Amino acid sequence: MSRLRVALMGDICMEGIQERMNPAYAKQLLAPMQKLLQSCDLRVANLENAICSPDTPIRKCGPNLWQTPENLCFLREAGIDCTVLANNHVGDFGPEPVMATIDELHRAGFPTVGAGANLDEAYIPWITEKNGIRLAVVAVCENEFGGATLTEAGTAAYDLHRVAKTLKAAHTQADFVVLVMHGGNEYNPLPSPRVRARYRTFVDLGADAVIGMHPHCIQGYEIYEGSPIVYSTGNFLFPGFPSSQPSWFRGYVPELTLEKGKPIEITVHPYSFDKGPDAITPDEGETKATMLAYIDKLSAYIADEAEIRRLFDGWTMITGPDHAALAGRFEPEYEALTDVPKGHPMYAVRNIRTCEAHNELVTNYCRMIVEGRIAAGKIAAGEVRALQKMPV
Repeated sequence: MSRLRVALMGDICMEGIQERMNPAYAKQLLAPMQKLLQSCDLRVANLENAICSPDTPIRKCGPNLWQTPENLCFLREAGIDCTVLANNHVGDFGPEPVMATIDELHRAGFPTVGAGANLDEAYIPWITEKNGIRLAVVAVCENEFGGATLTEAGTAAYDLHRVAKTLKAAHTQADFVVLVMHGGNEYNPLPSPRVRARYRTFVDLGADAVIGMHPHCIQGYEIYEGSPIVYSTGNFLFPGFPSSQPSWFRGYVPELTLEKGKPIEITVHPYSFDKGPDAITPDEGETKATMLAYIDKLSAYIADEAEIRRLFDGWTMITGPDHAALAGRFEPEYEALTDVPKGHPMYAVRNIRTCEAHNELVTNYCRMIVEGRIAAGKIAAGEVRALQKMPV
């Protein structure tokens, strides 16, 4: 019976190591992971930066991330078969660098998904056939900065109707459809209520598996209606930010086993990278057992909608007040601006209101205030902080 094993890797970014990244360094970093990666038939990874010079940054919230074409030696060493570009950084330098990124990847032999010359092109799936199985990968991201428009290049910004149409069409061309979604609350160890509902809806619409990325920490996974949903893989390699969060340096590779006529099987492989970074290392022995138990603990919450809602109240009390303060900075005189300057508060206002994760957070904070849930949320916040702590 034909089987297809697919490894999916989370956020990869060259920030801070652009000059250091060369074939020898890539080989060093990936050496411990090669047994796992090469045992799979296909490898799909999220590249969270543009391939360009850093001289045309767009005005936005957050950093503008980039790499050089030479840095693609890392993807080559990892044996990547498809590069996901649907994220909040590929568009950091404008529409032309988005197309330059796609062109560089294609010239180097890496197919792409999740970005294009316009919104329609950005939603085109990557379809491949191996071992007698046709696989389609669809990639979308939340509505931060750099999203494609009807006429300009960018990433596949989330739109439920487009997702539904794309999944339906993909199933006419492939045996299995995997949807990769870039979104969610950074550092939250649990998916929000809307994320849980959204990813389950993707399965209802035809996705055979859903893989979430972006929170920069591990979240759990579940089997919903026979289909695996991974809520966050964590970072695969993201060295440029000296995070104080130990979770930043940990993740897991979901390995999907596809066989016609059967539900997709999932195996998770936890790993870590050091602050050097000098290596990405799969967990083994007692460390692996401890991390798998931690992932199982996080996963157990997902089945209980009431708990997900209660603990999201806790997360809201950790980060909601700061986000709400940014969202409330709109002033009527902003309408008169024809060229919004870099650093203007309107960028934060826009991001808080248009990004699905930020919007849900502030909306929940407002409801908590008027519904009298603040005190209970503060108690739940302690539970969330405890879940954030790495057990190793």
